[in-house]
Amino acid sequence: MSTVDGPPEERSLDESRERAAARGPRDRMVVHAANLIGRDGVAATSIGDVIAASSAPRGSIYHHFPGGKTQLMTEAVRYAGDFISYRISRESSATPAEAVAEIGDVWRRMLVNTDFEFGCPVLAGGLARRSEPEVADESDQIFARWTRLISTRLIHEGVEADRADSLAQLIIASIEGAVGLCQTQRSVEPLDRVIAELSRLCDAAAS
Repeated sequence: MSTVDGPPEERSLDESRERAAARGPRDRMVVHAANLIGRDGVAATSIGDVIAASSAPRGSIYHHFPGGKTQLMTEAVRYAGDFISYRISRESSATPAEAVAEIGDVWRRMLVNTDFEFGCPVLAGGLARRSEPEVADESDQIFARWTRLISTRLIHEGVEADRADSLAQLIIASIEGAVGLCQTQRSVEPLDRVIAELSRLCDAAAS
């Protein structure tokens, strides 16, 4: 689990500077690193970028993250993963279709609020395997956790286990792809269409 203070429902992947400033220096670095990874990717996010964005003391980076950039990037990706994990599993989403719709709402807000600059830090971490294999391993574990969470909800609704796993992976892959299309087209229409289809698919599978 992420080491950032505060319950997942109070976190955001694109926190305002005012909200992030209320955190301690270590938490600020993790939150801003996740934001920068979502915008620029792991390779393009430097420790200097994170220090500048978080207004953390320059000498504090190795005090808080003795493992250097790899540790910081890994914790930032984990923070992003926990944010979405909470929204998949929260009780207020009674059905898998409602959970999918809620995740769609979260991404819609983030895309619009960041002028379509912000993508998924977890996917960005997974794509960094050549330069940061430990970060990519963390992303792999997060995607596996998301798959298990969605699959568990589908099974609870009566979907057979084998199909539930396949549907869970389809849901994750579809949303990740839709976010990329939204960034490219600067429109939330791809996400809205994908979420609508996935919700209908979840309802049909559970019926």
